[in-house]
Amino acid sequence: MNANPFTLGHRYLIEKAAQSCDWLHLFVVKEDTSRFPYSVRLALIEAGTKGIENLTIHKGSEYIISRATFPCYFIKDKAVVDNCYTEIDIKIFRQYIAPALGITHRFVGTEPFCKVTNQYNEDMRYWLETRTLSYPPIELVEFPRMVYDGTAVSASQVRRLLAKKDLAAIKPIVPEATYRYLEDMLASRSTSAPHRIENSELVTGEL
Repeated sequence: MNANPFTLGHRYLIEKAAQSCDWLHLFVVKEDTSRFPYSVRLALIEAGTKGIENLTIHKGSEYIISRATFPCYFIKDKAVVDNCYTEIDIKIFRQYIAPALGITHRFVGTEPFCKVTNQYNEDMRYWLETRTLSYPPIELVEFPRMVYDGTAVSASQVRRLLAKKDLAAIKPIVPEATYRYLEDMLASRSTSAPHRIENSELVTGEL
């Protein structure tokens, strides 16, 4: 999960996944190429998932959705979507990460907005479930996105509203901790890295 920033849509998907398994492992994208820095994204995820008891949040690494294993995720160039090389990233997860943690299912949300993330979801279904590999298969479970006011809730939607300083429209689709952070960010009008508000479309990927 990138959570750029964390929304109620993310919370909804995590709750659905947690209800579907004994224990849920959540991996946070660690690369610091998003509009919101990793430290902020992680803190908002931790605050926004309080009350979900069967959850472990992993801080991510270069071995899962990183520039080394899945560079296309961070490029978002429509011209290269069809040539994204996802096999390494997914095979590392299936061969090493999943067996070590006893993972048998991988949960994702539907992706109506980002072509790169949607392609990654499609590739996951093949590389996780195919029986041509010697490693145990992993079932991919895809949940529909949370919808608010007729639109699927997404972090990119929050960023667009933030660029317009429309906190009233943001409030119904983010947890309280995220809202307070965004409110403080706008109030401070800071140009420091954690509060930078330019380049809003650097990363649009979701869960």
